[in-house]
Amino acid sequence: MLAPLASDDWNYAKAAHLLNRAAFGGAPAEIEAAREKGLAKVLSELTDAGVGAANLPAPAWAQPRNIREIRMAIRQEKNEPGERNEKRREFRQMEGENILDLRRCWLDHMMTTPAPLVEKMTLFWHGHFATSVEKVRDGYWMWRQNDTLRRHAFGDFAALTKEISRDPAMMIYLDLQQSRKEHPNENWARELMELFTVGIGNYSETDIRESARAFTGYRIDMTNQQFRFAPRQHDDGPKTFMGKTGPWNGDEIIDALMKQPACAQFLACKLWRFFAEDEPAPRIVDAVAARIREHNFEMRPVLREIFSSREFYSDEAMRNQIKSPVQYLIQTTKLLATELPAAPVAQNAMRQMGQILFAPPNVKGWDGGKAWVSTSTLLFRYNFANYLINGDAMRPAADPAKQKGADLGFRRGPLFANIPRRDPIDVSKVIPPELRGKPSELVAHLGTRLFQAPPPENERDAFLQYLKAREPDTGDGTMRGLLHLMMSTPRFQLA
Repeated sequence: MLAPLASDDWNYAKAAHLLNRAAFGGAPAEIEAAREKGLAKVLSELTDAGVGAANLPAPAWAQPRNIREIRMAIRQEKNEPGERNEKRREFRQMEGENILDLRRCWLDHMMTTPAPLVEKMTLFWHGHFATSVEKVRDGYWMWRQNDTLRRHAFGDFAALTKEISRDPAMMIYLDLQQSRKEHPNENWARELMELFTVGIGNYSETDIRESARAFTGYRIDMTNQQFRFAPRQHDDGPKTFMGKTGPWNGDEIIDALMKQPACAQFLACKLWRFFAEDEPAPRIVDAVAARIREHNFEMRPVLREIFSSREFYSDEAMRNQIKSPVQYLIQTTKLLATELPAAPVAQNAMRQMGQILFAPPNVKGWDGGKAWVSTSTLLFRYNFANYLINGDAMRPAADPAKQKGADLGFRRGPLFANIPRRDPIDVSKVIPPELRGKPSELVAHLGTRLFQAPPPENERDAFLQYLKAREPDTGDGTMRGLLHLMMSTPRFQLA
């Protein structure tokens, strides 16, 4: 059982922790407001938000197209082969621009949404049902999948999994649209069990083969980019899956997986790792799994119980999670009271930090945790903080020649080559003028803002020494330098 947090244990630090994990962080005023409201009211605001309140309007370009006609037009081009290749390049460039715009739209929405937990769960599902535009190569399909994840963010896991089995982006990514009665493709069936529902060790090769037969006939109508079912390509014969025999179809396979004890355990572990701590204790996984089963895989009440539990606010969970690149970008921008960088800068920065939206490294998604930081990514974070604060162009933190090429025609040059300057932050939005001449109070103020807790003595002394070395200068440059120094610490990488 998860033990509920006592109402008198609710304080500023726990309010900050909840906003860090269930949202994308908050400035001191937001955290204090959450503390004053109390845990019950804050949880109600976070978990009761309807999808309508979090609706992300489709970009103007996110409309279904007749892909078959487009491909035929390119193939039937009567001009020279070089001109046909140019048309293909133009098409790919357009798709690259669409994906860049989609990333910008989602990041902007994360910054401003009135329902941040919906977006946090959408991000969770994006890593769980990982699909990459590098293979899908269609912005509309990636937008559509993102919209599906958002609409089902708090809903029934079984219903979401069935939607994903019919999702064109996932079907292309795992070759499901190629599966037919005579030659079932096993990619989707294998990942459905290994990565999406029950995990390794809880199914057999026979289960993979038999379930693959159940998903035959799933197709994409290229004239409208929608799912369609081709009954003549479907194997409707008897199949033996998880020890039971019947003429199972795809939805029935998913229903059978939900009944496996391992399914709730698998999902519970991933949820706790994403929201609480990297290495959850078995008893916590068991407790969360029990709540998942009790609520029939409905996520909203499960999330409410996780975020109201004493275990979620334990010393093991609080301020011990390395910020994902998305969390780092959104939370840092909020804390600096500034705007997100331009879309190409944000995209390339996320690539350098190891989490570019709509392009996870593989079907497993992002490993997270300690995998977020290395010598190069940590150095990049320190340098990128300087860019956000001062607007200075930077050299890349690692050899750009060693970086993976840009997807869909994005340029492959140095990460920050020819980067446009941006205005430095407005220091007055972060530092009250009366604190500039009061070093101890200033460091304490920024410690609360940036770390949600006073810095340890050795770090506090380093920050004070920085100010002392610059006396009597308390201008904006010195204040920005202090911010950069504080953000260039391992502590700032934790949420």
